Amino acid sequence: MGVLVGRWVHLYSLKGRNFWECKSSSNCCWSWRKLLQLRPIVRKHVWSKIGDGNSTSAWYNYWCEGGSLSTFLTPRVITNAGFSLHSMVSDVSVNGTWVWPMAWREVYPVLLKITPYQLNPHSTDCLLWKDENDLHEYSSSTVWQSIRYREPEVDWVNIVWFAQCIPRHVFLMWLVMRRKLLTQDKILQWDFSRRKSMNMMYCLLCYENYDSHDNLFFERKLSTQVWKAVRDKAGMKDVDEKWSSIVDWLSVCARSKSAANYVSRLIVAASVYVIWQERNARLFKNQKAPDIIATTILSTVRYKIMGAKFKNTASARRLLGDWEISDEGATDGIG
Repeated sequence: MGVLVGRWVHLYSLKGRNFWECKSSSNCCWSWRKLLQLRPIVRKHVWSKIGDGNSTSAWYNYWCEGGSLSTFLTPRVITNAGFSLHSMVSDVSVNGTWVWPMAWREVYPVLLKITPYQLNPHSTDCLLWKDENDLHEYSSSTVWQSIRYREPEVDWVNIVWFAQCIPRHVFLMWLVMRRKLLTQDKILQWDFSRRKSMNMMYCLLCYENYDSHDNLFFERKLSTQVWKAVRDKAGMKDVDEKWSSIVDWLSVCARSKSAANYVSRLIVAASVYVIWQERNARLFKNQKAPDIIATTILSTVRYKIMGAKFKNTASARRLLGDWEISDEGATDGIG
């Protein structure tokens, strides 16, 4: 199938032109136009490994230390020297020697630095992917790692993302850590017109302070009561309700794979998720008591623990016992 598509592209889209140089016409299809738009991103990564030199463009492909020769050899210069714009590497190399005109060697000294190839008639050219260090055979993972945008590494990554987590909970945790939840204080920072005409909405969980991240997690009346009701099960009895204290505590043990630390991250993420859900529900529904919210959190975490994989260790068996869960399924997993 791939060969068929390749032939179709060469016949109907490229029409004898080089992929790196062909123009995007106004009547080309959307998918082809998008492929052409990706060229600046992947151009420096696609390199040719020379075999017989018969399928690598001498001018437009990346195959030598200098990169593409078309960066300094214009089409007029190439054709005036008697070469074709369709010349392959095999057309400019004879018996391991480049056949550049003498004038080129003087005007473009970079050509003298290109190591001559001894072409192998029994080996075909192939394309490789070049990352920051070396050439590799193509793979989607290598491409992704090379071209993806990377944010600076954060020290809370192991608090948010961990094995056997609850995806919707950790996604919300990620938003909280980046302070991206759409609380009223955040919205009013963006919309200056509304700031002048609208008072900041009071927190729907306590009706005493403004709606903000800090009010929700966990420094106001209702969220504090919820945290105090669930923190014992997380092994965080001495951790107060301040978000900074919770994050600091989790940071110390985030890299640990123990069952207790796994459960602590589950409970914090579940607490954040359920409290945020309750805050949103109060816009339209009746409020719930703190003990009901705490029960929801603990029930959610208990169901997750029942389906998680734990090692058959004394600490894991003790933890499962604290949650009134049978340890018969404990095999390989979290310690």
